[in-house]
Formats: sequence, structure tokens, C-alpha cells
Amino acid sequence: MSHRRTHLWISLVVGLAVWGAYFVHFLQLIRRGETGGLALWFLGALAVTVAAETVATGLIAWLFRRRSRELDEGPTLQAALKASHVALMLLIAMALAAAAGLAFASLFGWSFDLSGAKGQVIAANVLLAMVVLAELLRAALTLALIPRR
Repeated sequence: MSHRRTHLWISLVVGLAVWGAYFVHFLQLIRRGETGGLALWFLGALAVTVAAETVATGLIAWLFRRRSRELDEGPTLQAALKASHVALMLLIAMALAAAAGLAFASLFGWSFDLSGAKGQVIAANVLLAMVVLAELLRAALTLALIPRR
């Protein structure tokens, strides 16, 4: 398995585990009507993600340094570009859907009460979920599109 493929697997597994745990905790807090400490949970999840990916990728690179090959930029790069384009389109579609939802609600005079702390926390986490989903899709789709050797 190439270094790039290994890094993508690490990114996918760490992202699913860390952000999955974060969003489960977020939903539990919202269900209880609490929002305190979510900023610290977010920063913690971000730090764990960066640290875990850095350590795991560095360790894999060090352990398999003798088996490293030249990076196949042609098909591998094309797979990464295609996956990134799809992930970007998904992110744009989710942002436009959120904007359309807000605009549609305003037609009927509905309010999501984004002025309060709870509404702001929910809105911030919806935006975060959009970015996390797009990134996980990018990693998974790149893995699917990289040619097998």
C-alpha cells in the first residue's frame, strides 16, 4: 500500500472516530439543553485529529521508509483532483441548501433564533458537520479512485 493511500486511510478512520465522538457528544448536550463547554470539545477534537494524523502518518512513513517508491503523480493526482472536486461540490450544495432553508423560513416569518447562544452553537456545528462530511467524502472517494497496483 502506498504512503498516500495509507495516509488517506488514517485520515478517514481518525476523522470518523474523532468527529463521530464529537457529534455524538454534541447531540447529547443539545438533547439535555446544554451548550457549555462545546468550544473546548471542538478544540480538543481538532487537536486530537491533528495529533493522531500527524503521529500515525509519521510513524507509518518511518516504519516503511525503505519500501517507499516514487509517487505516481499521474493517476493518483487525477484521483485526488476528482475527489476534491466532488467534495467541493458537496460542500457548496450543503451551504446553498442551508441558505435556501433560511431564506425559505423567512418567507413564512419563521425564526431559528440564531441570536441566542444555543442557536449559534447549533448553527456553528451544522457548518462544522458540512466541512467534516466533505472532507470524509474526499478521503473516501480518493481511496476509491486511486488505481490498484
